[in-house]
Amino acid sequence: MYEEFFNLTCRPFDLAPDPKFIFMTDQHARAVANLRFALMNHDSFVIITGEIGIGKTTILNTVMEDLGPDYVTAKLVHTTLSHIELLQALLSEFGMPNYTKKKVMLLDTLRTFFLEQHRNGKHVVIIVDEAQNLSSSALEELRLLSCIDTSDRRIVSIVLTGQPSLDDLLDAPGLTQLRQRARLRQRLDAMLESETVEYIRHRLQIAGGNADEIFEPETVREIHRLTTGIPRLINTLCDTALTACMVEGRRRLDLEVIDSVVHELRWQWFEEQPSGEQSGHAAAAPSPDGTVSVMVYRSGQFLEQSDAHRFPFVIGRSNANDLVVIDKEVSRRHALIDCIGGIYVVEDLNSKNGILVNQKRRARALLRSGDIISFGQVDVVFYLERKHEGKAITRAATEDKPRTEVGDDTDNSRLLKVEDADADGDAPQQAAKEA
Repeated sequence: MYEEFFNLTCRPFDLAPDPKFIFMTDQHARAVANLRFALMNHDSFVIITGEIGIGKTTILNTVMEDLGPDYVTAKLVHTTLSHIELLQALLSEFGMPNYTKKKVMLLDTLRTFFLEQHRNGKHVVIIVDEAQNLSSSALEELRLLSCIDTSDRRIVSIVLTGQPSLDDLLDAPGLTQLRQRARLRQRLDAMLESETVEYIRHRLQIAGGNADEIFEPETVREIHRLTTGIPRLINTLCDTALTACMVEGRRRLDLEVIDSVVHELRWQWFEEQPSGEQSGHAAAAPSPDGTVSVMVYRSGQFLEQSDAHRFPFVIGRSNANDLVVIDKEVSRRHALIDCIGGIYVVEDLNSKNGILVNQKRRARALLRSGDIISFGQVDVVFYLERKHEGKAITRAATEDKPRTEVGDDTDNSRLLKVEDADADGDAPQQAAKEA
């Protein structure tokens, strides 16, 4: 990519979270300090909200890495759960899978586990990311779990993070008791222009670069205006723009490159925002429109479907990923799908074998519904807005869709498309047609 072109040691604006690039604004540092204090004091509830890509996960990771052995944690990231499924998921995260639907048994198992940890001198912390997807009954179940105390101290702390709609959900009349148990409730806003400048300087410095040598002064101001100070959007725009500079042989990132990249990314809605919205409380980035699901195939045969409830959506061999793909050609953390300003992208995470998008090698590519991401014999079909029944897929000649993509191309005109399985259930045929 562009690291060698700009004499950088690594990609400073990679979408994959990397602790070495952590940048704390005043509000992020305050949130970290408040969260640490709340957990040290065994508060019942902590609530942190903010737009997609604002840094909530960074705050959680920073605090959780410092907790030490006296804390036992469970983190839920798939939150479209019923209250029973919530209890089952918690038991699974604590290493005690139990899929009974008997609520009394589930609660009794959790209570026994919490008290056992307390006797061993440990405090239980439950983290629920994307909590805005929880139902009122699931939130009430969490409140009741926080009420499991001993005579002298609270033994469970619950951290809820989510998008701004979580605030609206928690303000509902039926959740008064939960709100009363939350001493810390913080909303994260987008960065100010001065913070965006320092953010870009910081990340380039960590990568061995100098912002003054690579970015024209007015370019950073324009990046802030277009991204409204949301870190994930800044990373996407800067990473794509620096790649464009490398392709065009430009040593300085100027407004012309930014305008071109924004046009290619179709970020016109940012440009149309009233200037009054570009302030310290910057306008929110568009949220994902519709339901995203992926269908997984191996050698053309359907394996499973998975819905993407949060972004970035990480794919790989490790059980910690959002989508686990067990295959010898898949790395532990192979690729991610992200939603940036309403645009969906897939990015290779420096995997051993890379990724193909519609049979062309890509480091990063925009995604449209029906696009196919391939890792060896495994194909992941990306769908937006509606679910699809699992059908066999075959490789067939089809016309390439016009698109904007960043990465090194491999000359291969074969694309994958979804076809109806034969009525008699025959396996799909492999067919290839050269362009």
